Amino acid sequence: MDFKTYILNELFMDEKNININKSEEEALKIMENVSHITSDQLHGLEKDEECFQACVDIAEVVIEMRQKQNTLAINVQKELVDFHNKRLNNNKKKNTRILWTAIAGVAATVIVILILRTMMISPEPKLESIKIFEANHAIAQATLQIDDEKEIRPLKDQKIDYHRTIQTENKEVGKQKVQIHRLSIPRGETFKVVLSEGTEVFLNSDSRLVYPTVFKGKERIVSLEGEAYFKVSKDVEHPFIVKTGNVQVRVLGTEFNVRGYSPADVRITLITGKVAVSDTCGTHNVEMEPGQSAQLSTDGTFAVSEVNIESFLYWKEGFFYFDDIPLADMMKEIGRWYNIDIEFRNSKIMDLRMHFFANRHQDIFNLIELLNRMERVHAYFETGKLIIE
Repeated sequence: MDFKTYILNELFMDEKNININKSEEEALKIMENVSHITSDQLHGLEKDEECFQACVDIAEVVIEMRQKQNTLAINVQKELVDFHNKRLNNNKKKNTRILWTAIAGVAATVIVILILRTMMISPEPKLESIKIFEANHAIAQATLQIDDEKEIRPLKDQKIDYHRTIQTENKEVGKQKVQIHRLSIPRGETFKVVLSEGTEVFLNSDSRLVYPTVFKGKERIVSLEGEAYFKVSKDVEHPFIVKTGNVQVRVLGTEFNVRGYSPADVRITLITGKVAVSDTCGTHNVEMEPGQSAQLSTDGTFAVSEVNIESFLYWKEGFFYFDDIPLADMMKEIGRWYNIDIEFRNSKIMDLRMHFFANRHQDIFNLIELLNRMERVHAYFETGKLIIE
């Protein structure tokens, strides 16, 4: 009589004297045909800890028996009692009948069960969640605050023309009352301001501009937080100065783009004319030529590079244009325009260099479709967030 038959005969002799519960019954079924375990059984093991432990205990008994299979005097009853006692010691109040037709099967059966044990007790790796941009619904439309008044006035139009107002009223600049205006533009919108002396300012989404209603004195000074394109009215006697973060731009008459959503990340791009860029302390400065972009480095100096100026103008025309830009930076810009949370589930793709062009005024779902067509990332919505992985 071979080893397998011997064990089965011995076990069936005792089956009337042993009771089993539902979890143990399922464990025996799994062990009887371990090479054909179904996905439902696997999910069941995840939920039924008692059944899973029974499978593990059976596997350990099988290992012991396999180690003794060359010994003629195998005490099967002892093996059965040891297994039964082990189940009792685990605070499982049950008597165990071992009806597994594969208990003395090939070693592969045992190996499969032990692999299952490793799979089941190892928690599934959690996907990393890196939020790079957060929605902000505090400002729903463009607003204007005058001087230090508490009242913040909503603006229906997307343009203010102070130059035209002065010309219409036909008042001398020296006689005009000077007020400080604070203009705030919400996410998903742009705005145009024509200052009192004719300078045109195009404000991008999520930007703020502080300026006087009338310029008096030797300098024309405005402050910016966000992004704006300046088309400065020429006046050699009154330099135009833009302050943003720790940087200031000084010009006489020219066109340039300033991007300063963060004090640590300010970039000036010159389109025409000349500008002088410096830190607010005047320690470092640089003069720029058309087609150049200057960015403040961590050491306080300016890094100047040649750029494609067209890429800095597309936003004015209502387009996203990204040319060899890190994916994370690109998604921040998209999140700012659509005012949505952006979350990465894979940090390794955040530095992918991207080339992307799209209409900013299209539905966000159309833009997601365009992103996915590139087949470099997978973008989708999940509980109000745009997920990138």
